Amino acid sequence: MKRKIIVALVLILAGLMSLCLREPEEFTRNTMAMNTVIRMTIYGHDDSPLDDALRLLDEIDKSLSMYNPSSDISLININAGIKEVTPSPYALESVSDAMRLYGITKGVFNPLIGPVTRLWKINSAGGKIPSKESLDHAVKLSDIRNISVSNDKIFLREKGCIIDLGGIAKGYASGKISQLLKDKGVKSALIDLGGNVHAVGGKIDGSSWRIGIRNPLAPSGTPALVADVKDCAVITSGNYERYKTIDGKKYSHFFDPITGQSVNSDLLSVTVISENGSLADGLATAFMITGVNKALEILHDMSNPPGVIFITQERIIATSNLRSIITKSLIPVTFAEVK
Repeated sequence: MKRKIIVALVLILAGLMSLCLREPEEFTRNTMAMNTVIRMTIYGHDDSPLDDALRLLDEIDKSLSMYNPSSDISLININAGIKEVTPSPYALESVSDAMRLYGITKGVFNPLIGPVTRLWKINSAGGKIPSKESLDHAVKLSDIRNISVSNDKIFLREKGCIIDLGGIAKGYASGKISQLLKDKGVKSALIDLGGNVHAVGGKIDGSSWRIGIRNPLAPSGTPALVADVKDCAVITSGNYERYKTIDGKKYSHFFDPITGQSVNSDLLSVTVISENGSLADGLATAFMITGVNKALEILHDMSNPPGVIFITQERIIATSNLRSIITKSLIPVTFAEVK
């Protein structure tokens, strides 16, 4: 009997050693969520963490979407001016993250911008510019004092207030998925939520992930720079994808929280590199509104600022129409120009 137990233990040990010595495999899942194309790739011996990651993404999407009438955010919005709501932990945490970003950006990132975004309907074709009166009313509803977050409950004080987490949701989701994969033992993975990239560890050979930073003036997929990163989010916002044209003029999906007007700053795109996906997503959105100078002031006031790449059109350099300003980062990041 003892010999059988020893033999069984030896076989189990041999199996475990064989598993450890086996080369990690690449497993990938592609899907649609959060109104964008999703691609997740992990390296290991088992693809089940990807199934867990997709389930988590679905849960977060169903919780945070302002367009899904049964989501936690929609439930809060529907009950604006009526009663407080106890949402899912995802909604509560992401709204709290958005409130912190409101403070960091001095009100530029505003989770109550929903009434303004609803007026502009950037994702729909055609339309007209909202009137000043309608924008003034939407801006009043967007006053941050209209939201209360306490005791795991959220209350919107005025009927018509709308929480819109579009500027933070994908970054928040990528961070949660990244942590899930780590908890599942995944050492190397790349999460791409429609261009919002989150790297788990480095490549399987130990080298850094090389993330292309798109050239805003070139065809899709052409990089202006490449960032070499490990264990962090690389999130880009730009004025080249979501916009609408009215009477021949282009209007971006970035809005001034003071006036409600669509903003076209001096920036073509901004990329934020941070271990915190929510922070990276929110700052990238806010900086597209502020422009370079005010963005640098915000970064200067932060105790632990992330790495940021601003790309703006430079008309005085004949050999290149792109100028890049790269801020210092506490995360080990190196950049290489793509020739």
